[in-house]
Amino acid sequence: MKREEKLQILISTMNLKNDEEVKNLLNKMKVQSDYLVINQVKNKQEICIQNEKVISATQYGLSLSRNLAMENATSNLILLADDDLVYVDEYQEIIEEAYRKNSKADVICFWVKSRNPKRKVKKLPSGKIGYIKTMRICSFQISMRRDSVKEIKFDEKFGAGSVYNRGEESIFLCDCLRQGLKIKFVNQKIAEVEQKESTWYNGYSEEYFEKQGEIFKRMYPKFYKIIMLQFAIRKYPQYRKEVTFKKALEKLFLVD
Repeated sequence: MKREEKLQILISTMNLKNDEEVKNLLNKMKVQSDYLVINQVKNKQEICIQNEKVISATQYGLSLSRNLAMENATSNLILLADDDLVYVDEYQEIIEEAYRKNSKADVICFWVKSRNPKRKVKKLPSGKIGYIKTMRICSFQISMRRDSVKEIKFDEKFGAGSVYNRGEESIFLCDCLRQGLKIKFVNQKIAEVEQKESTWYNGYSEEYFEKQGEIFKRMYPKFYKIIMLQFAIRKYPQYRKEVTFKKALEKLFLVD
């Protein structure tokens, strides 16, 4: 494999104060490849990190962190990461080999096992990812060739710490598909994730459906109404004790 195709992990985290905390994070995650850390902080003056692989930023938001990482990455082959991941020993070889075998793939997603039984990560069969399957992918499963996605950014209105606090990875993948990029899923485990608690999910509230409507419209601008309807029907057994079917549809369709 060419040198520029060696893997670099792009880690999004918050409030690291010194080099020792950076080292501890990398050890906890079992990072063995090249890396870049985006460290979002309240006050940059309090940070004492002398590491060229760490960028501290005072702006908040996960999508902003992803964009900053992608803009400053030094390798062409990159993998998105959160700070609660623990990688398998051979993750770098698995990912680089996947790109060798799928030379035309622009984006490859891998399986990450959740350690929280209440927040499982879906295990998909290996193969092509189309528009519908983008909803089954978490951002920390996504790797990509940076030169393929250089014109595509995460929408900073979506994702943790933003106006609409989720959906950023599905929107990003849909944008990739609209640009004609090829996305694959490789059913090999590269890591486990803690996922102790959700920063955005507090049940099927009316606010949940309002935000979900905005996400669907951004993902599927031509047929979002059909997606909204099937979502309301499919999820009804899960939310019926919290919100009526009529109210769920009403809140979803507020985007109009």
